[in-house]
Amino acid sequence: MNWTSADAPCAKYDDLRNPALGDIGVRLDAVEPWAGAFRAALRFWNTVLAANLFEDTDLNTCAVRIVDGGPDILDHATAARSHIPDWAGFQGKIAVSPEAAKHMSRSEMYGTAVHEIGHLFGLKHNRNCRSVMYFLNVNGTEALDHDDILELRKHHQLRPGIAAAGFQPIEVIQSSVVSKPNARHVDRGLID
Repeated sequence: MNWTSADAPCAKYDDLRNPALGDIGVRLDAVEPWAGAFRAALRFWNTVLAANLFEDTDLNTCAVRIVDGGPDILDHATAARSHIPDWAGFQGKIAVSPEAAKHMSRSEMYGTAVHEIGHLFGLKHNRNCRSVMYFLNVNGTEALDHDDILELRKHHQLRPGIAAAGFQPIEVIQSSVVSKPNARHVDRGLID
């Protein structure tokens, strides 16, 4: 069973279960520095999934909601938790710990954000410590490995070339904003 909170879910969370994802609005209620880590993670997932994940403040049109979690959701050792689409009570939420952020590097928060979004798209934990879906201590240097990509492909359409590569580093993608639907151009350069 997924965790519960008083935070209302986004109305379109069931869209996360569709093979063809299309436009997926993400409401970022979490405070900085988590918000920045998730913006970067959205840009990464836009290079992997045949989808357009973008920031959306409207609960009626978004599918994902990222909130600050309290002790009722996150224990002292947990930086973030995601809903899992195969479990009862799925509502497309991710909870993050503002306290944990004080003890994490930007790279660790970014790796955690990529990991938690992966859960929303049906990825489970991976035994490979180089996978971003490893259950412990991601630091931003991991990748989606062969098993992650095969599992993703069971649930969603991927961008051309992702499945053939069999390995996708989670390098941070630079862009000032994640594109909204019908945007004409998204800069996808690298940052350090």
